[in-house]
Amino acid sequence: MEIIEKDLTKLSTIRVKSLAKYFCEPTNVIDLKKAIEFSSKNNLEIEVLGNGSNILFSKEVYKKKLFLKLKGDFHFFNEYENFIEIGAAFYLKIAGKKMIKMGLKDYLFFHLIPACIGGAITQNAGTSCDGEIKDVCISAKFFDISRCKVIELSNEECLFGYRDSIVKKEKRRYIVLSAKFSKKNKVSDIKRLVHNCKVRMKEKVNREPFGYSFGSTFINNTLPAWQCVKEVKNNLNNSGKAFFSDKHANWIINQGANGTDIFNLIKETQNMVKSKLNLELKTEVRII
Repeated sequence: MEIIEKDLTKLSTIRVKSLAKYFCEPTNVIDLKKAIEFSSKNNLEIEVLGNGSNILFSKEVYKKKLFLKLKGDFHFFNEYENFIEIGAAFYLKIAGKKMIKMGLKDYLFFHLIPACIGGAITQNAGTSCDGEIKDVCISAKFFDISRCKVIELSNEECLFGYRDSIVKKEKRRYIVLSAKFSKKNKVSDIKRLVHNCKVRMKEKVNREPFGYSFGSTFINNTLPAWQCVKEVKNNLNNSGKAFFSDKHANWIINQGANGTDIFNLIKETQNMVKSKLNLELKTEVRII
């Protein structure tokens, strides 16, 4: 494992230009420990990257952070008698496809979300009608930075909430390594389940805007986030290069804006919603 300078632009689905002075791809726990030691010696904050579907690089250059992207031993899908264990670097969509072909109907939402397992655990990813990670996760393994060791936490100990988990609650302490998932609720009509998945995927694609985006920008409050944005959208100072989509008001589309432009658009929207609706809009996007 080597620590290098890295262009981060393609590591976020919204595609803002950004550069990391320090970047590495740990392939095992030993690599991970070395990376953490390096960050400690050089006073660098650790940022773990997944597939980049909910990340905004708000700066053009990062000199005080060490970016990690897990691979190697953290990319696996293992089936056992009573559970399935999946590595943090494994893509949720691919895992969902495999699990649906096993007849596991509770995992249809996996196939609809562009994330890796690590990000899904961190975010308690899910859809409004199909469930969330907390509904199917048995336990998860983490690297506990404060104790420099691998630990396993039960579903309850993961402190899952709406788009939340212990990883977000205790920032920069835990790195997701893998998770175990239930094999309950298996159906016999796998062909029908696969068909339903294809239908849902087509519906999802049809209702989503086209262009570089990180998907939903804000978390729902007492009102849906899209409705909050729609209330103030016409008064926003849109640059023309970054704007909220007409097709889905909670999605920002990037057409050449930089991270600062998008960050300012997010902050302006939050301020306007607070002023007009007296609601705090929290970001679903992780702003770095």
